[in-house]
Amino acid sequence: MSHAARVLVADDDDKIRTLLLDTLSALGYKTIGAKDGEEALAILERQKPDVVISDIKMPKLNGLSLLRNIKNKNPKIPVLMITGYDLTYTRDQALESGADGFLVKPFRIGRIEELMHSVLGIKGYSDEERPYKLKKILIVEDDEILRTMLTETLSSLDYFPIGVEDGQIALSQLKTQDFDLVISDIRMPKIDGMSLLRNIKETVPQLPVVLITGFPSSYPAQRALQEGADGYLAKPFRIEKMDELLRDLLYERERASVQP
Repeated sequence: MSHAARVLVADDDDKIRTLLLDTLSALGYKTIGAKDGEEALAILERQKPDVVISDIKMPKLNGLSLLRNIKNKNPKIPVLMITGYDLTYTRDQALESGADGFLVKPFRIGRIEELMHSVLGIKGYSDEERPYKLKKILIVEDDEILRTMLTETLSSLDYFPIGVEDGQIALSQLKTQDFDLVISDIRMPKIDGMSLLRNIKETVPQLPVVLITGFPSSYPAQRALQEGADGYLAKPFRIEKMDELLRDLLYERERASVQP
């Protein structure tokens, strides 16, 4: 990489921090290490890394506090969180605070590389080599199996998807990251898809929103479109149909808008 991304790794475990630094350096990234959250903040005052990787449980200043501090000051910097505790509550806390990725120790080093490519919006390319920037899509779906399926499918179709389980977490993500499109289920806990749609259209009206539902009789397409949805799919739907809709919203309209 001639213009390698800079990565700050914060972890109080010397072995894991050294392993991550050595691995990322071997992959071509520029790296710097911090043994706790306070040291990481001091580094962030002097430098602006392209990505931060942080353990959650650290002395002095833990990873969640570091994450919130980063997102308050530099919300565009991607932050990946790692932890030795596979707790849903911890994961939810991290995502609600704006985390761009989450890993549970022990993890494959290859998984770190995959996440780095994702948050940098590339697929195996350096900054100069990549032919295009991937379209970033927020998937909001409380069914974990379907959310995983959609995330994996969109990745294979050359998109950069981020999946969350409800509208409340989605709104937190939208405050800290820029997305090109949102796909949301309608029937969800906390904040449903229709409420999420109205919120998005009030705050970011140009952001396309596609609603999906397994209850088309209760939530017909006409109602969704009247509320401002840019697209609508009833489950089960063919992947080809979703791909066609996304390409129309993300590329065809984009090309039409630049034509004289």
